[in-house]
Amino acid sequence: MSNDDLYSDTIDSESDTTNDDREQVTQKDLEERVGLLCLEVEVDICVGVGVDAAPLRLHVPKDLLKSGVELREYQVRIEGVEWMHKLWSKQVGGAILADEMGLGKTIQTISFLLLLHRSAPSSRFLVVTPLSLIENWADEFQKFAAPSSVNVVKYTGSKEERGLLREKIASKDLPFDVLLVTYENVSTDIDFIRSFDWTALIVDEAHRLKNPLSLLHTTLLTLLPPPFKLLLTGTPVQNNLNELESLLSFSCPRVFGESPPDGTLARLYGGSNKDSETTRNKALKDLNTLIRPFMLRREKETVLTLPPMKETILYTPMTDLQKKLYKSILTKDMSAFDTGKKTALMNVLMQLRKCCNHPYLFDGIEPEPFQPGNHLYESSGKLFLLDSLLSHLHKSKHRVLLFSQMTHMLDILQDYLAYRNYSAVRLDGSIRGQERHAAVTSFTDGDTGAFVFLLSTRAGGVGLNLTTADTVIFFDSDFNPMMDMQAAARAHRIGQTKPVSVIRLLSEGSVEEVIFKRARAKRSLSDAVVSTSTTSASSSITDALKSPTDIISMLRFGVSALADTADVSERVRVLVDGFIADSTQEVVSDAIQEDASITRMKEQITRKMKMRLSL
Repeated sequence: MSNDDLYSDTIDSESDTTNDDREQVTQKDLEERVGLLCLEVEVDICVGVGVDAAPLRLHVPKDLLKSGVELREYQVRIEGVEWMHKLWSKQVGGAILADEMGLGKTIQTISFLLLLHRSAPSSRFLVVTPLSLIENWADEFQKFAAPSSVNVVKYTGSKEERGLLREKIASKDLPFDVLLVTYENVSTDIDFIRSFDWTALIVDEAHRLKNPLSLLHTTLLTLLPPPFKLLLTGTPVQNNLNELESLLSFSCPRVFGESPPDGTLARLYGGSNKDSETTRNKALKDLNTLIRPFMLRREKETVLTLPPMKETILYTPMTDLQKKLYKSILTKDMSAFDTGKKTALMNVLMQLRKCCNHPYLFDGIEPEPFQPGNHLYESSGKLFLLDSLLSHLHKSKHRVLLFSQMTHMLDILQDYLAYRNYSAVRLDGSIRGQERHAAVTSFTDGDTGAFVFLLSTRAGGVGLNLTTADTVIFFDSDFNPMMDMQAAARAHRIGQTKPVSVIRLLSEGSVEEVIFKRARAKRSLSDAVVSTSTTSASSSITDALKSPTDIISMLRFGVSALADTADVSERVRVLVDGFIADSTQEVVSDAIQEDASITRMKEQITRKMKMRLSL
């Protein structure tokens, strides 16, 4: 995965859209469309439309599900399978199931497809999923669907292997009702895919459709006749309202217009930094009401009784080696500040993020020849802290998910874990298919499983059920907070029986603090759009790193903190002791704890920033 894949779409929140001559839609136009469609469809969950239709109270026949499998009430009643079935039966066009991660979107979807197949045995369903999740979908059908209820075929493999599958399907030697296909293969083999009439199209991790000009988005729109489109995503709003509009226009063009969208939602509901908080919140509340009939969002706290999840932020000091390297990067790349070119500035930002993680991410820093030893963790403030944390967690028999975005950082962590003799397994973007399944099994295998599951945030943050773990550690944070939310949800989901502790490591006085602050603001905006609660938006939905000035401001943050001469080992001891003491207290869901001394230091840094410190 390239750096562009990792960062560009999370920093520049401008989706690729085209300018056209379509007449601008007003807020009244949109609301009238929704109202008329709700009356036609009799969707009684529409807000403010005045529909008072009796709910279907649909039931999924028990013989469709494997013996012992039962749906929870929220999964089948008016807010679940019944909702999907109603929109399908009334030919609305599509819907977005946006339940929070861990609420069982997969089993709800399988139940919906089983129900449709029972009523129309000749129907066929196309499930489009990332390659990393195709085995998971096959496993879930086997786990939940009654034997012989549907025939599921995985359309994957090499070009030759897929050719053999096509021959078997054409000769009817391989009958199927559900075809599982990857993002890549649906585009490569679209002529074959288009040769079938699909009753329903399911797109998993559907936020991948956020760019209306992407190959996946445009390819799937060529399916004729258009099937019912069900989009599955726990993060329908990641950066801006243009992305949400892209999903809505794809799934329900009758209301939100044909793709590509024209930015109507951002224009009508996005607001600006000049708007008051009251104005912004009202606009997002109106948007929430508008999209609610077509996008279903439930949160764990409203439908499940799960053990609580608590987030602790530990601001870690940098070692002298890290500070020296940090200063060197800023000094060496002064030309980037002079030119103001965004690409050059982003490169500086990336180098500083690497420095915050570990100096060995740079060539020539690690002593040669490589010898395992204490230097692995003593060179990095974060790893120094992690060493103490893992010692406590191992003694207390916790199980840990350890996330990082950088594969080279995973290499260093893997060497460190081996040096400390901690049992560990690893999953990153290079691990596919059966290897991925084996890694998960190795970790989840009861009390004999590995102590640490080492994962890349993007590859390991979706489609996995890892409730064996009760501790999630983010070694570094994503620009896109939804990625971290998805990753944490691997442990905090249906099946979890223990309180979950989420620990986030941030290098104090560094660019990481600003990245996290921006990510937290972005998350509040997403919550305000899709949540059914009274979430407030803290800033404009369009807030992002759009200009070189924004990036320079981020790079300059915390420069004065590099002069701090506090002893790293003593600071780490205080932080770990505080974490251990706090973890014995009552756990409060989603609480964020900050060490008081670090908070005071941050205030000092802020005061110095106001003095216009120059580099």
